[in-house]
Amino acid sequence: MNHTRTFYNGMKAKMVTYKTENMDIYEHILPARQWTQNLWSGIRQMAVDYFKRKKIKWHKERDNLLSSQILCVNTFFPLKNRMSLLDGFLREFYPSLAKVTDIDFEYIGQRNYFNEPGGRGYNRTSTDVSIEWEDTTGKSNLLLIEFKFTEPNFGECSKSGNPDQQRCNHTELIISSPKTQCYRSEKQRTYWDTILSPQGPLIVEMLNKTQYCPFRYDFYQLMRNQLLAHHITEDKGSGFHFVEFAVCYDERNKTLLHLSHPVAGDTNPFTTWKSFLKNPSSFKHFTIQQLLEYIENADNLPSELEQWRVYLNRRYGL
Repeated sequence: MNHTRTFYNGMKAKMVTYKTENMDIYEHILPARQWTQNLWSGIRQMAVDYFKRKKIKWHKERDNLLSSQILCVNTFFPLKNRMSLLDGFLREFYPSLAKVTDIDFEYIGQRNYFNEPGGRGYNRTSTDVSIEWEDTTGKSNLLLIEFKFTEPNFGECSKSGNPDQQRCNHTELIISSPKTQCYRSEKQRTYWDTILSPQGPLIVEMLNKTQYCPFRYDFYQLMRNQLLAHHITEDKGSGFHFVEFAVCYDERNKTLLHLSHPVAGDTNPFTTWKSFLKNPSSFKHFTIQQLLEYIENADNLPSELEQWRVYLNRRYGL
């Protein structure tokens, strides 16, 4: 037996335990200065440069090995130079798709539709990844994608700063007077203006399925992204014929698919969300595994993407 190595391994395990318990350094958190190691080496510098050039802010947990944004970039950024690999996959949703023309991150549109502070990737409604595609008539369209990894839900409305959180428990009052009953409206966010608009994407009557605000617990991010897709479509200066919204998630994350607060007995966030929409088919969802399986089966997968697939498998089990 190699006693030196046995001693080394034992002490290493002890130091890991000490580090975790006493130094606020966790095994799944990288040292802040080494956060770029969280990105696949094949895109590392290109992704950093791209975000800097586009003035996109990395999320504050970019050093977290479980970062959803990092996995999103690790998944989609390598495809920017091979966008044709997405054509067939997205054609299942859009038969008129001719080709994918761009992949972007933290997209916010050309205008501040909701009177929000911040910018791309911070404090503003920013879609994790967006895919621009051209249809057979030459028109440009856009798919906004919310990307989920280990998160347990689709975001709760922050109650921070709300002087009267009990207001959130009365949907009818909120719908009748959001400017006095919703803290977000008090802060001049215009979400409810679009929600209540006859031209908006939501069925207002369906929101009364819950006694509390339907966006308090499970649907906050879905609501904001759905409204963003609506506004960009309506914005004649956006350059897009139509814009839709989708969720891409890890199929192993079963918690994400179970509402913390069921709506009318339904525990599935996707079926419930579709019931809120005037056009349910405008909302899509697919898994990371489905996307990668399709790409893996593509003919003549480039060698660099073969390395990328090995990386995703070794690191994430994807």
